Amino acid sequence: MCKVVAETFRWFGPLGISVILFVAIGVLWVLIGALTVPLHNRGIAPQIIFVSQATDSAYFGGSPAGLLASDPAISKLRSLLLTVIAGFLLLAGFLFVSVAWLGLGAGATWALVSLGLAGIVAIGFWAFLLWPYVRSGIPLTLSDLPPFMWIPTALILPAFVLGWIGLLSG
Repeated sequence: MCKVVAETFRWFGPLGISVILFVAIGVLWVLIGALTVPLHNRGIAPQIIFVSQATDSAYFGGSPAGLLASDPAISKLRSLLLTVIAGFLLLAGFLFVSVAWLGLGAGATWALVSLGLAGIVAIGFWAFLLWPYVRSGIPLTLSDLPPFMWIPTALILPAFVLGWIGLLSG
């Protein structure tokens, strides 16, 4: 059942700020997803395989640029993986924007639950992906992580809590 609070919706109330935060996450993912392939095809950031130059060098045992230049198969695999990641970022971004704007903005509890669960799943998978670096003793700092990981991680909890407060008070 969908509770509609459109007549009491305020952009600067808890629900409105929650919608803004979830939309911001989605827009970030859409922008990064849309720019990944064109920038990659122009040779931007060949010094990174997955996380950052320093962490990738430590994990893969050589400079990313050197590894990519010396082995065409690794370079092709990286291109395919970047394309897949870009596609999933576009998919998730458009879904986040749509569900936040149309569902949560209308006061639908299902939208908040869906956005919260999707955000937690994304963060869980990123932790799973970064675990081999941590297990290898490679320190990860905020500056090592791509913004599509750390910005949503920082915004999910406040967005969810504000959305919950907004739905309860609406």
